Amino acid sequence: MKKEKLFTITQAARTLDMGRNNLLKLLRNNDLLHSREPMRNSPTKTAVQQGLLVAENAEYSRGPVKVPYINTKVTSKGMVWIRDLIEKGTIPRAS
Repeated sequence: MKKEKLFTITQAARTLDMGRNNLLKLLRNNDLLHSREPMRNSPTKTAVQQGLLVAENAEYSRGPVKVPYINTKVTSKGMVWIRDLIEKGTIPRAS
């Protein structure tokens, strides 16, 4: 089985010619990302089941403490879905 290409939110936004924050807002407004803390900007169960987004566990060091967080990635299928959503609606693009 071949591993699928995953895009970070920033890479996906650049590929789609839009800003990162606008992409996050678009995904939150379409219920693909959680909008409330502590799960803000992590993918919803529906988005993961549809194969649009993937949640990866990661951590960073803050002094001697390792802090876990969820890193959201966009799949190839998700890129196509987002592109179709942008073409249908009036989504602001980066200038």
